[in-house]
Amino acid sequence: MYVSTVVAEGPVNGTVVRVVLGARRTYTPEGALRWLCGQAQRIADGLDPDPYAAWAAYCGPVLVPVGARVPDVPSALRAWCDDPRRQDAARRRLVCGDTLTVSTADDSGRYTLTVVPTRLTEADVAECRARGRRRRRPWWCPGWWPFRRTRRRRHARSSAAARIPHGPHTEGFV
Repeated sequence: MYVSTVVAEGPVNGTVVRVVLGARRTYTPEGALRWLCGQAQRIADGLDPDPYAAWAAYCGPVLVPVGARVPDVPSALRAWCDDPRRQDAARRRLVCGDTLTVSTADDSGRYTLTVVPTRLTEADVAECRARGRRRRRPWWCPGWWPFRRTRRRRHARSSAAARIPHGPHTEGFV
């Protein structure tokens, strides 16, 4: 099991405040990384919205580019999500049982994304068994069908009842 957390820390009224932006438990390292990338994209979009979005036209010149000397947290988070080498290295670290921490900061605060591999407890194992067997291949793989194909049984009806049409549009048939 993997416990993922996203934390923001920043100054508020002279003290540093820590806020948990999200947390999730997953059973696979891929699921943990997928969730972490989604959260990184959410933070990046919240800090650095698209200036050409439809809603930005009504705000006026509120969105201005920052200088080159200011650290760019949204770009760092997007770069981490979009780099397949970093994602593969992160997955390998998680599979080996190491903790993964991605942290970036600017003048407004620090954003930390963490995945901690944990052991499964007996309750977790029971929950996994209650859910049933996990699918081995994703739905987009060719030849995969998640449900068993079985023929449905027809209800036994008498032959006279089978010939009488039923439904809202049967006025002239009786």
